[in-house]
Amino acid sequence: MTTTTDPLRDLYRSLSGKGALPLEPGDPYYVPILQKTPERDPILALWRRLDWSESESVDLLTGYRGNGKSTELRRLKHLLETQSGAKVFLVNMLDFLLMTKPLEPSDFVLSLMTALGQAVEREAGLRALTHSYWERLQRFLTAEVKLAGFELDLEQAGAPVKLGLKLKNEPDFKQRVQDHLRGHLSRLIEDAQGYVVDLVQTIRKEADDPNLKVVLLVDSLEQLRGTGTEATQVHNSVVDLFSGQAASLAFPQLHLVYTIPPFLLALAQNLGRTLGGHPITTWPNVHVRDREGAPDDAGLAIMEAIIDRRHAHWRDVIPSDTLRRLAACTGGDLRDFFRLIRECAVTLSTARIAQPDAKLDQDMEQRVQEQLRNELLPIAADDARWLARIHQTKDTALPTTDRLPDLARFLDGNLIMNYLNGEPWYDIHPLLQEELRHYSDSSGD
Repeated sequence: MTTTTDPLRDLYRSLSGKGALPLEPGDPYYVPILQKTPERDPILALWRRLDWSESESVDLLTGYRGNGKSTELRRLKHLLETQSGAKVFLVNMLDFLLMTKPLEPSDFVLSLMTALGQAVEREAGLRALTHSYWERLQRFLTAEVKLAGFELDLEQAGAPVKLGLKLKNEPDFKQRVQDHLRGHLSRLIEDAQGYVVDLVQTIRKEADDPNLKVVLLVDSLEQLRGTGTEATQVHNSVVDLFSGQAASLAFPQLHLVYTIPPFLLALAQNLGRTLGGHPITTWPNVHVRDREGAPDDAGLAIMEAIIDRRHAHWRDVIPSDTLRRLAACTGGDLRDFFRLIRECAVTLSTARIAQPDAKLDQDMEQRVQEQLRNELLPIAADDARWLARIHQTKDTALPTTDRLPDLARFLDGNLIMNYLNGEPWYDIHPLLQEELRHYSDSSGD
């Protein structure tokens, strides 16, 4: 069978599948974004804080879905392992948490210990230690708390993971866990802290290094979000977990990095103080524009380099000036950038059915952009006024904390974006500027 080369298909595929997944250090697709200016690289600063921390610590990292945060978390892991000599576990909480239901410290700690236990068994081979913890936990929850449906066959490998799946996939079970544990939270946390101390000490003993730094990187918590009638309840629970219940997030002798939803940046002054005084680390969108909206040539060059790594012959399909316009109209959002290029390839391929020598023209480009713009619409008048004020002030312009769910909706829907040109700032999606041009910024309510 003869395999033919189709440049349009190849470009499309280079931005799908592996090309759209988080990248490991050393991956040929990886393009440095901020490393040329180390003093502005948030990941280097986060690594340094972890490297200098002695006993235990908690740090927070935020970034938008699709902007490369998970890839950068893997770079942090690599730095900690190669430069600091640390033992690092990276867990994806999408596998263990129901992201659209209210959180309480009880089910969060259970999910976190489940994720940690799986990583420890897989990477460190300490099944006996994790087995002992789950035996104690099962006795506590079934005999003392009287929680039905918790029984696990601990003789089977991966049994604790089944608990994580139940917490993620069975809302009724998650609710029962919360209801039963409200009066027993201190005991649950005490047992989890004891397990973590035993774990760290065992890892240090096996490494023959009593000062070995053990780090847990907790990814995907930025995807916690409420929908529909539960939106306010979910967002309040997330705020409470990372502020009012902060003690539940720290564990003796363990260094933790939690990813958090971008809307929590509105409470950054409280979170940093509550969780050990460290600033929240923000991984921003690529800087394709400055605060005045003018193109940032350095950022646009990075977007071009990202495509270069994935498909060196993209210029045979998309002119350079067209690619830069596509980058600019996404505001530096990598996921939308990939999507627009893929849709350009599809559009051109279908045009060539009737006209084999067709080229990507302005009309095709506009149709692809319009498709993305339409998915950001419609926008209610009150939302439009708030978004217009964000565009003018380059700030979230949050009127009250009661509006956090609405701010989260803007962030989740990619209606606004965060940048880090010097200081953090916000702006609306570039494709919305014309839509919002006629709205007054007099009211952010």
